[in-house]
Amino acid sequence: MTALHWFGGTLAPYGKAPRPVGAHALWQKPDAWTVGATVRQAESKDGRRLAVFGPCGATNPELERLARSTDLRDFDAAASAWSGSYALALDDGAGSFTLWADPAGSCPLYVAEVDGVPVWASSSLALASLLGSRPDTAWLAAHLAHPTACVPGRSAWTGVAQIPPGHRWTAPRDGSPFSVPYWRPCSFTWSEAVERLRLDLSDGVLIRARGREVSSDLSGGLDSSTLAAYAAQCGPVLGVTFHPKDRESGGDVDHARTVARAFPSIRHRFMALGREHLPFTDLDALVLTDEPAPSAVTVAQLCHEFALLAEEGASVHLTGDGGDTLFMPPPVHLADLVRSGRLVRLARDAQAWGRLYRSSPWPAVTAAWSAPDRLAGVALPKPWLTHQATTLAASVISPETDVDGLGYADRHLLAEARYVGRTAATENQLAGAYGIEMHNPYTDARVLEAVMSVPASDRWSARRYKPLLADAVVGLLPGEVVRRGSKGLFAVDHHHGLRANQANVLELADGHLVDLGLVRPAVLRSLLRRAVLGVDVPWGLIEPLLGTELWLRVSDTATERVRWEDRP
Repeated sequence: MTALHWFGGTLAPYGKAPRPVGAHALWQKPDAWTVGATVRQAESKDGRRLAVFGPCGATNPELERLARSTDLRDFDAAASAWSGSYALALDDGAGSFTLWADPAGSCPLYVAEVDGVPVWASSSLALASLLGSRPDTAWLAAHLAHPTACVPGRSAWTGVAQIPPGHRWTAPRDGSPFSVPYWRPCSFTWSEAVERLRLDLSDGVLIRARGREVSSDLSGGLDSSTLAAYAAQCGPVLGVTFHPKDRESGGDVDHARTVARAFPSIRHRFMALGREHLPFTDLDALVLTDEPAPSAVTVAQLCHEFALLAEEGASVHLTGDGGDTLFMPPPVHLADLVRSGRLVRLARDAQAWGRLYRSSPWPAVTAAWSAPDRLAGVALPKPWLTHQATTLAASVISPETDVDGLGYADRHLLAEARYVGRTAATENQLAGAYGIEMHNPYTDARVLEAVMSVPASDRWSARRYKPLLADAVVGLLPGEVVRRGSKGLFAVDHHHGLRANQANVLELADGHLVDLGLVRPAVLRSLLRRAVLGVDVPWGLIEPLLGTELWLRVSDTATERVRWEDRP
């Protein structure tokens, strides 16, 4: 069976080369760069060809040894054996082709059929442009109802399916393509997990930063400070700190200065944010991505940052996206404590949670027994969705196929981490428009493995801020940064931005999603008007909805985003 492949900007079948204008061929020289991802290859004498794309810590000899292997279990292990965020592709030289989607979902892969021929891609938008696809209404409904849920066989585009993270997809010489899970998390002691986390974060930054012009978010929080510090150990790094125009000291800004002073190789740059950078500003600047980008409503600030980085000559930018998901979980482990009969620990943790939020512990205990989704925050009401939307979402959402035997907290973490990893890829596409490679080491598979290797009840704490990460960076960061017990919140910016752009945002409440029958416009407008008045609203639920509406408004340009031509 012959298969076409989209490979980081390339469509290339075996022995031919139809491809988009200006892209590189699939099997190219090692260490070539295409669409912001390192592409490396290895071949064996019997015609087997291996490609790894995305930042990967493997050495060339290691890839060459792997290419010679005929045991798929070797490739299963290799798919998460090295630091970085990467996927594997294998042509066995006998007509079969196999892909390994990374376990953390940060290097997403997609498949489709073109005239009966299986096609795979590292971009669903690329396949959509090839097929002339339209947005998938069922996927959109699931995205709005349960963003982190598994929607097998689909993507944001009709006719395009995402290979589930942690799965091996095979297009055999004879027969239909199929996928099977290949990955399971491992178990370590706390000290082993801390050491592995420290090593994999360090290596994950190293393979991205070495020999490059690097910048890093430097918010003053633990996540970004860790990445900036590791980057500073590799060489010069530009540390970027945002702050309101009228506030240049205090809180996060002071902690960012503390980190910058501790590492002379950090060149600290402050970005003063004014009204022109508020959320909901310049929404027309958003470009089309594989799916709705999480930062859609903050595109003005994002574009300002990318322009600054390009002006400063940075080619690689590190962000702390995913850190909160990994290291600051909700108390979903309470449900696992109930199921394991650890009632004393259940009572103790529920009381600690209650003290933290100055509330009664009993609602958490009740939820642990009968409604664990409430602990994870995934059962919050969404009255702006129509009955059609919730029904359609329920019809396509399915349980993950590779989480059997995992506790509730681990299943929740895995779903959340994979969602962050997949959507981070859309942020990287936005950065690519400015010639910037954006990388998110907290979405690497080995970092996720290190976190999941210790019991969920040990990872959670109401008394310590991000205990696993804090232990891993002792000796790396200044003590006052490691001991931080909170981080800055920016909900007030959303209220101000909504107030300044009220007319444009209210217009979003009556658009494509309403035409698709997914949203109740009157309910959404009422909620937005309350937010204008300063009423606290669930921004984490509203932003994806508004971002999806913005994405739909530019989705008609899908066939224009990638131009295809045939080449002999």
